[in-house]
Amino acid sequence: MPERKLRRGWTAPFFLVRSFKVRHYQVRMSFFLRLFGLMVLLPSLAHAATLEIPGDGTSVSGIGVISGWKCEAGDITISLNGEAPFPAMYGLPRSDTSAVCGDDDGNNGFFSYWNWGNLGAGDHTVVAYDNGEEFARSTFTVTTPGTGFLRGASKEIIVEDFPNPGDTTVLEWNEGTQHFEIVEFMGSGPIDLGECVEGLRLYPGEMCSGSLLAIDFIVSVNEAGEACIATGLDRLDGCYPDAESLPSTLATAGITATRHADGSWTIDSLPPSS
Repeated sequence: MPERKLRRGWTAPFFLVRSFKVRHYQVRMSFFLRLFGLMVLLPSLAHAATLEIPGDGTSVSGIGVISGWKCEAGDITISLNGEAPFPAMYGLPRSDTSAVCGDDDGNNGFFSYWNWGNLGAGDHTVVAYDNGEEFARSTFTVTTPGTGFLRGASKEIIVEDFPNPGDTTVLEWNEGTQHFEIVEFMGSGPIDLGECVEGLRLYPGEMCSGSLLAIDFIVSVNEAGEACIATGLDRLDGCYPDAESLPSTLATAGITATRHADGSWTIDSLPPSS
């Protein structure tokens, strides 16, 4: 069997030398393949990015955000309809991007806010840049209430079957955000008005009770002639001196009442029982 000298004073069979060379070659190849993979991966990570809001083809209104994420970024800027770019904050926590970006902290989010009403109704385009190089864009539609910023308006509405069939959600107009916001979630449940029926007249010291959308309630009239409501919901609970001071949520739900001069109250209308 042929022999190869490895060190002074020691020789090894040829097959051991050959095995050592093959393994050494494999280790070197593994290192270079990993290095090559990293060289390929780094540029792809640098370009991995998403402009999430506003999404392409979506509709927006009121005060909103321009946001998304990018694995690696310098100075991120935003341009609307080809106007001069303005800066966006970068480095916000986005743990859901850690796996894609291959980092531990996930601080890859970017963000800026905008009053969509200032753009006017119609289609618009947003472009995101990293150090002046475009990396994302979308076209979206703005709808306005006829003005860039609606002032002095107020409205409360009840949305049925949202977010799930049978659920009831109360929305209220918020001037600051220029949106309807969720102010009460009533869930789902039967309507059992119990003793509280239309036409019932309650005098001071009297009360009635029932259940509305899984919310138990008690309506009473105190000695001062105030209508008192107890439901466990802060927006409804309290004592009210007249019909005008009753929570607007009641009228939205179809519940109205009248106060009489003697301090008694009459229930005028109620939602149908189920």
